[in-house]
Amino acid sequence: MIAIVKKLWQREGRALMLSTCIMLLSGCAMVGPSKPPVTIGEVIQMSKAGTPAETIITKMRDSNAMYPLTAAQLAELHDIGVADRVLDYMQQTYIEEQRQEQSEKGG
Repeated sequence: MIAIVKKLWQREGRALMLSTCIMLLSGCAMVGPSKPPVTIGEVIQMSKAGTPAETIITKMRDSNAMYPLTAAQLAELHDIGVADRVLDYMQQTYIEEQRQEQSEKGG
């Protein structure tokens, strides 16, 4: 590793070495791959496939997704067959996000 760093230093200079070190250090800091947010389309698919509401909620929670849905969108998802518990969770993510923003603003 040290030999590689020395070669980079000699050949490419400080900028390349610095960027390489940053990449190496940031890679070490990652605990695991982050999960992409669960999309509304995926929620619909899981609901139609009969996935239990708690499983869907767990996946959404694990992905740290936030769902700023209107009342009309919530009603449409309900009509499609998304469970009330899932819809409640989706709405709660938005409420919590708004509370967090308000507390950060000091109000």
